[in-house]
This record gives sequence, C-alpha cells and structure tokens, in this order.
Amino acid sequence: MAALTISDAAKAIGHASRSQLYRLIQDGRLDDFVRHENGRRLIEVNGLAAAVREATQQRSNSVTVTEAAEPVNWDAIAARCNGWLDPEVWGKPPWDPLRWASLYWCAVDAMTELSSLETGSD
Repeated sequence: MAALTISDAAKAIGHASRSQLYRLIQDGRLDDFVRHENGRRLIEVNGLAAAVREATQQRSNSVTVTEAAEPVNWDAIAARCNGWLDPEVWGKPPWDPLRWASLYWCAVDAMTELSSLETGSD
C-alpha cells in the first residue's frame, strides 16, 4: 500500500486541507491507516477516502466528524428474520427480486425492533 505524508494523503483523496485527517487521526478513527517509518508519521491512501467518508458527514459549508457507529449484531437480526420467514415457503437461494426486497425489509424491521429494545423505546 502507498503511504504518504498527511498533507500528500489529504491531496490524494481530494481534500484541500490536512486538518480533517489530523482530527480523525487524533480521535483514533484512522488507526488502521497510520504508519511510522524512519521517525515520520505516514498514512496509507488505499481505502483512505472511503474511511474518511464513513467517519465524516458532508455538509454544504463544511465537513464534521460523526460518531462511530455501533457494530451491527447480525446474529440477532438473522434470528429475528428467521422467526418471520417460513423455510418451506422461502426455500434456498437463488431468490427472485421480490424475495430479496422482502428480506431487506425484514432486516430493516429487525434492526428497528432490536434497537428499540436496547434503548427501551417503543
């Protein structure tokens, strides 16, 4: 992977300023990309743009750092969806687009229900 100075990395991903990268590094949000070589702090650029987009929220007049998202508990979501979907009706993949759409909305509903259970809201 290519490692550049923070200034060069900022330019490589299309940022005019390196300050956002410094802020994300200080917050520990880019730890997977930071390297120390010969006493210099470098940052890997492969995948950096996507990581910065994920860690920030674009606004019309500036960019702000967003809170780190909690990891998704896919086991709980799968268990909830499996309780709703009749295996005799669903069968094994490949499924048609209508079944994929149904599965998507089941997952969305399961995430919503699990989130409300965790927060105690209804």
